[in-house]
Amino acid sequence: MESTPNLDLPYVMPAQAQPNVTHNEAIRRLDAVVQVGVTSSGTDTPPGSPVDGERHVVGSSPTGAWASHAGELAAWQDGTWTFHEPKAGWLAWAADETMPLVFTGSDWERLDAVIGAGGSAAFSVGSLGINTSADPGNLLSVRAAYALFTHAGDSHRISINKAGSGDTASLIFKSNWTGHAEIGLAGDTDLSMKVSPDGGSFVEALKIDSTSGIVSMPQSGFLTDHAMNLLQDSGRMAGNGVVSATIGAFSFPAYLSLLNGATPSSLAKYINDNTDYGGAAGSLNPDVKGLIDKIRDVGSRRYGAEFWVAQITAGAGTAGSVSHSGHTYYEALAMAQGLRPPSLTIHVYLRAVDDTLLIHRSDGVTIHKDGSSAEDHMPVTSGEGWVSVTIHDKRGLRGFDGMTPSPVDIRCKNSGDRVLLACPALIGGLSKIDDDIGIVPAYGSWAG
Repeated sequence: MESTPNLDLPYVMPAQAQPNVTHNEAIRRLDAVVQVGVTSSGTDTPPGSPVDGERHVVGSSPTGAWASHAGELAAWQDGTWTFHEPKAGWLAWAADETMPLVFTGSDWERLDAVIGAGGSAAFSVGSLGINTSADPGNLLSVRAAYALFTHAGDSHRISINKAGSGDTASLIFKSNWTGHAEIGLAGDTDLSMKVSPDGGSFVEALKIDSTSGIVSMPQSGFLTDHAMNLLQDSGRMAGNGVVSATIGAFSFPAYLSLLNGATPSSLAKYINDNTDYGGAAGSLNPDVKGLIDKIRDVGSRRYGAEFWVAQITAGAGTAGSVSHSGHTYYEALAMAQGLRPPSLTIHVYLRAVDDTLLIHRSDGVTIHKDGSSAEDHMPVTSGEGWVSVTIHDKRGLRGFDGMTPSPVDIRCKNSGDRVLLACPALIGGLSKIDDDIGIVPAYGSWAG
């Protein structure tokens, strides 16, 4: 071999005349290719007045003295250009880009593009410690007073991904390496906040349901599911003050207003000790049975507080029309006007018998139907059967007159359309109501 395999430095051969020439050539080459710093990268035209030792990474379409030397390292030495063909792994500092370049075997690329940003030789590191040491449990470790993640021109998001719903994706806040707070998805898909006095036992302080968005505070005394009904008859439609399991005749309540000529009637009632589920007090109407089957397990469908299901038949009036999804709906039923708190929760079971009905929405209202929520009018189709409807109504105090809007506003397409309604509940404040709650008892339910 007459030269080295990597840098192609010429050897002094045995009995060679003028060995100093070969030696100086090797030194000259070392000066060109070791600790490389180039003035420019990707340039096709040689500079007009280069200084001795000046180096460049030649571009892809070179001209003049650089012609036919694309991608090579050009060095101005002893008044002429010398060219050196790079090998994979060569590094060079590019002054014009203030960035190291690496030769990948086919092209020169910025080092930041090669490392993890989609370059032709992208790679990953097993662990990284910044101002500290990484370890098997903390493959990325940063020791600093502050850390910054910023946008690259628009938005910026940080993702913490877990494998499955039952796993955990969270942030833990520690003091002297003892965890005292955790925020994230801990064992499900609901957002939770937990605290701990010792880093071992955590208590859930706040939870946000991933489906409904409802906030609960498990360790605080807030009512959920079993809040008290402000409607005197507990939504049973059998007169105020009914306290026994059984009820008498149907009595359409005064807290519901009929509009545009709509008329009410009793469809049927849920019967305590009904024969459909092993009792002796009579059979359930099929629609009533359908509701009970929806919200109760088989073993809990025989006994329970009786309630009437009302049937509302839309009239021929056309006042208060509203268009939604290409259809026009007219007022049929609303909560009677009266003094009301600024924040309310309403729960009711509805069924559209003949055609789609519309639950009209006012500003500040969120409507939940069988777990799906919308800040828009909510249609209920006849094919859906019974649906559970929860309405959260929050008014801004400065724009609130103390009476409007009506917490419930149901509209129909056609005269004669029938709507079934059961177990209405009006609850002060915003409360979490389970779709299977059934009757919500009124404050006076236990009165003698």
